[in-house]
Amino acid sequence: MEDGTIKNCTTFVALTALVWRARTKSLRMKPDQQIKLLFAADGRSKLINPPFPKGYFGNGIVLACSVTTAGDLVNKPLSYAVQLVQNAIKMVNEEFIRSAIEYREVDKEKPSLSGTFMITAWTRLAFNKTDFGWGEPTQSGCVTLPEKEVALFLAGSGNGTTALLGLPVNAMKSVNGGIWY
Repeated sequence: MEDGTIKNCTTFVALTALVWRARTKSLRMKPDQQIKLLFAADGRSKLINPPFPKGYFGNGIVLACSVTTAGDLVNKPLSYAVQLVQNAIKMVNEEFIRSAIEYREVDKEKPSLSGTFMITAWTRLAFNKTDFGWGEPTQSGCVTLPEKEVALFLAGSGNGTTALLGLPVNAMKSVNGGIWY
């Protein structure tokens, strides 16, 4: 990154940091408001004792989490957001997964989404390459986002990525000219 604090990061990490920061800016949250980022992380390779059963075909994900204040996210360099995302990924280990499982077994209620932003990536799902006999689609993805707190990354044209982001109308107007970073 420009300030030299980040040596490398994945496309997912860079996009997540950029979109989380831009969304937070567009919502004009109070600087001291605590905000949370959630995204699905693979648990299959991390769950060792016992591992997933041989031949298990279902999902094996856990929600990685990062918490900060809106003020820190928007006022610190973009590298700060990148580090938050990278640290959330690093936290996903066997102990974290077991703790998440235990928590869900005890607390069955849907957690509050207040101050929460969720990212999901479908960039490796080849919807944009599916040919039903009349060529590849010009657009693919979901009809609507399930919640306004969700962003969805889809494979775009060429090597690009399309980001679908749910925002209130007044926040959309503030990013109409392009993403802030």
